[in-house]
Amino acid sequence: MRFVNANGRAAIVVEGSVYLLSEISGGEIADDPQKALEQSWERIVEVADEGSYDSGKVLESVKLGPPVPSPKAIFGIGLNYKDHAAEAGMEVPQVPPVFTKFPTSICGPFDELIIPSRESKVDYEAELVFVISRPAKNVMASEALEYIAGFMCGQDFSERTLQMTAGRQFSIGKSFDTFFPMGPYLVSTDEVGDPAGLNVRCLVNGEVCQSGNTKDMVFGVAELVEFLSSVVTLRPGDVCLTGTPAGVGFVKNPPRFLAPGDVVETEIERIGRMKNFVVAGY
Repeated sequence: MRFVNANGRAAIVVEGSVYLLSEISGGEIADDPQKALEQSWERIVEVADEGSYDSGKVLESVKLGPPVPSPKAIFGIGLNYKDHAAEAGMEVPQVPPVFTKFPTSICGPFDELIIPSRESKVDYEAELVFVISRPAKNVMASEALEYIAGFMCGQDFSERTLQMTAGRQFSIGKSFDTFFPMGPYLVSTDEVGDPAGLNVRCLVNGEVCQSGNTKDMVFGVAELVEFLSSVVTLRPGDVCLTGTPAGVGFVKNPPRFLAPGDVVETEIERIGRMKNFVVAGY
């Protein structure tokens, strides 16, 4: 199943058509995508499986926004691919390095990425993102997928100068407006299958800059759920970016930072493709 934010409304995509969940559920499921996710992912899946659809819209006729527009928590995982840790000159971590991005950084899968200033050193990081489906506390890795609604493409855009100042300001350096596009779909776990083994790519102006596979994660999706839920209670609609493979811009010689006019494409096997256009700050 593919859950989307269609013109700001919770919907599913079936064979190229978009169906509003509030309509096909008879008003049972909230129209707001965030409220729908927090209300009951299980019920969303049930309604989608019932297959009683009419009055659909062609997918191309709607604007797709972020499937999870206002989560209560966003977790990011650093250095979660060995090749990325190596290119950054860092040791492979023994426990997941966790930071956060603020919800105001969220934007849609085809929205503009706004470069804060001419001097900004904005980098790309293609990432697999998972979304929590129900409250999770002290969950074992063997049961972790039962607590995940599904997966999305994500970008962890990062302004490297601010990120690396004052003892490393990861959260604020990665939280400028538009620095977290997500989507285009939230794809249910049954459709994605095993999240270990998905190809992840990032292209800038058509050039492949990152090409990795989630099987190379240091900490897999299930391990991340186990670790995070051992510290905090995860709630429906919470989001986690799982790390990025090698190929980021700041390690290149010379460094490759984003500039107005660039086009960043993010694609993950069995999940989808995003396309963000880089513009100057207003």
